[in-house]
Amino acid sequence: MKKIYCIVLSLLFSLASFSQAFEGEISCVKTTPSDTLFYVYTIKNESVRIDEYDKYKRATRSYIVNRNDKSLLLINQNKRVYTTIDGTVPANLQGMEVICTGNYKYIQGYKCNQWRVRNADANTEISYWLADGNFDFYMPMCAILCSIDDSFLFYNALIGKNLNGVLPLLIENRTLLRSPKSTLSVIEIKQHKVDKAVFSVAGYQKFENLR
Repeated sequence: MKKIYCIVLSLLFSLASFSQAFEGEISCVKTTPSDTLFYVYTIKNESVRIDEYDKYKRATRSYIVNRNDKSLLLINQNKRVYTTIDGTVPANLQGMEVICTGNYKYIQGYKCNQWRVRNADANTEISYWLADGNFDFYMPMCAILCSIDDSFLFYNALIGKNLNGVLPLLIENRTLLRSPKSTLSVIEIKQHKVDKAVFSVAGYQKFENLR
């Protein structure tokens, strides 16, 4: 009886841990026909830090997103400076066609379901292979990062599709004629405690425009 109780208790703790919002790091690689970039997402509570590296793994720039106040900072680590960016969600997302394909495949051990978002005016179709989990940061983060990349902008078309907590482990950006524009793949997911100092700009000087 005691053994059964311990097993049940262990399962309850596991479920409680899984239900908690993700905290840790997610590493990605983005490839285009002409370049390769690497990204590390560091997540804790309402904050997300995105560090970008070139193909030689040299740091290029970083972003800090705060989901509570919807702020977005662009950081130059080498020069120790930062600036604020408008993180407003575009009011006009018309022309976005959302398709739940029913296709799925396994990536990094997760079952990923395919959703496609098309926009004829932009000559773009983006496929998102979504994994269920405790990745509650991703949807609101994309709402703030609309101006940074089309993959964030198009993802906002999925708001209201009951996809909270999912994370795209593969994003394929193509023209409507299927010519590749870019591919972003998650290569590692590490769940661990994060020091909140990672999201501080203390000691950095503020500039009006770094872009």
